[in-house]
Amino acid sequence: MERFEWSWSASDIEQLQSLLAPITLRGSKLHGSALYSETSTEIDVVMVDIADIDFDSVDDPGRDALWTASAALRTELIEAWGEPDPSIVEGVLVWVSPQVVVELHRPTDRVYFRLISPDAHRSSEAALRAGQEQDAQRTDFAPFLAALPRIANAHLGSWSRSDLEPVFDAVGWPIDISEGRLFREDLVAELNGEALRASLHASRTKEYMDPDRWGFGTYWRLTLRQSLSWRVMPEAYAAALRLCVELLGPPPVVGGPDTQAIWRGADVTYTLETGSGLHFSVTPTEAVEGLEYWEWKWGEDWNPPESWRMTTGADGARFGTRDWWVPERRAETWSMLDDYITKLFPSLAYDLPLLAPYATAVVWGFRVAEDPGTFIHGWFADDGAGLQIHLPGAEPFKQTYPPELKSGRLIAAETTAALRKFGVASPTDLEMVAWTPQGTQTLDTIRLGFTG
Repeated sequence: MERFEWSWSASDIEQLQSLLAPITLRGSKLHGSALYSETSTEIDVVMVDIADIDFDSVDDPGRDALWTASAALRTELIEAWGEPDPSIVEGVLVWVSPQVVVELHRPTDRVYFRLISPDAHRSSEAALRAGQEQDAQRTDFAPFLAALPRIANAHLGSWSRSDLEPVFDAVGWPIDISEGRLFREDLVAELNGEALRASLHASRTKEYMDPDRWGFGTYWRLTLRQSLSWRVMPEAYAAALRLCVELLGPPPVVGGPDTQAIWRGADVTYTLETGSGLHFSVTPTEAVEGLEYWEWKWGEDWNPPESWRMTTGADGARFGTRDWWVPERRAETWSMLDDYITKLFPSLAYDLPLLAPYATAVVWGFRVAEDPGTFIHGWFADDGAGLQIHLPGAEPFKQTYPPELKSGRLIAAETTAALRKFGVASPTDLEMVAWTPQGTQTLDTIRLGFTG
């Protein structure tokens, strides 16, 4: 790549293809939507696909081979080019040279290079920094708190437009009448500015949801959103949760990912959650739960979206918990178990501190029934986390961690690596335990692939 004479024209693709065949290459403009075609004359990005697997693959040899090859490639590149240059995109390795900038991307299902012209790289980095600076300005969550009571106190009736329009009038934000919104027939009001992005969105019921069968109205979800800087999210979520408790009472159910506090009523269900900001949504209880149950019962690959749920003991006359439960798919391979762990553990590490005092701790463990000396034991709590690993012939590992998202990722990485050293053929040979030590709290659901 360093010795290649870059012209950043379409002819580069043909020359590189002859050097790298049979590797697939694609060229494009950085801000263009179309990939390289015969009529293209200029490019500033070349995509080089190294390896990939089916995104939904649960095949251990394929997944493990991809990860092993990716790690080996990273080592080889560091030996050849030195340590990567600083990158503002997490998880992407970058090497900058005068003629070309090389990025190595390693998502779950593939490994690929992005070869970028230096000018395009500088432009892209500047745009990303501008976006980060704009995100850092989004610290005022007062509009979300001001609108939330209007939605929590609304009577949505049959979920028709005439039922929802008074809610939009009460919130008072400008309604988006752009062609795209009108085509989808959603009802959307927005506040937009450099330091403010908030919306109230009524999602129209789709035909595939079989509205007559499940009892949906014209609309099926009303969502209040505000984008916020990650720096203020703990403070913002705490304020929103306090307000919801004032309006609705303590949440009977909490869980994750996305720091969910749930008030399930007979008519509607309220959910406060995170996800690039604050979300507060209202849905018709029976219709949504009926559709979810049907999707689980008859969908071949449907998996519940939540990683964990806990009942808090705060059931009252108005809100409670549903009386049915959906199991997840059984973890039959190490890759499937990896997927469950890497989704669950970061959620517990991040969500529990925000949901306290309604959820405060989860204890979990894996063991081999025939070998009581081989086990992994851990815990997540609102004030930190911990991990213990006991493997055959190895010194015991014991570590505590602060209450943050990074801790969950570290514990997930240590756990998935240690499980492969248990000396058993697959996760089906393991036993898993999990519980919450707090008296009024009950761990209703934990998705690790052992309950399907």
